[in-house]
Amino acid sequence: MRFILSMLIGLTSCMAHATPQFSQAECQMLNEQRLEIRRQLRQPYNPDHGQQLQARLKELEQLLKQHCRQPVKNPPVVVAPVQRPLL
Repeated sequence: MRFILSMLIGLTSCMAHATPQFSQAECQMLNEQRLEIRRQLRQPYNPDHGQQLQARLKELEQLLKQHCRQPVKNPPVVVAPVQRPLL
């Protein structure tokens, strides 16, 4: 029983670390957006705008939680494949 529990805990922690991490600059930009939305939420707004702000805030918080736990200084360079013209 303990073995199964320890395996489940180990698997969940490995899956959490497998999430790709954003760069420090991206995380900083997301956090600035989050802070701006929180400032806007302290101002008067109509119900529709408030729902939009709350939804965006929730989205930003999820992104920060998943991808900014350990932001990387230099993100890996992704090279797009080159398409050759058909002859």
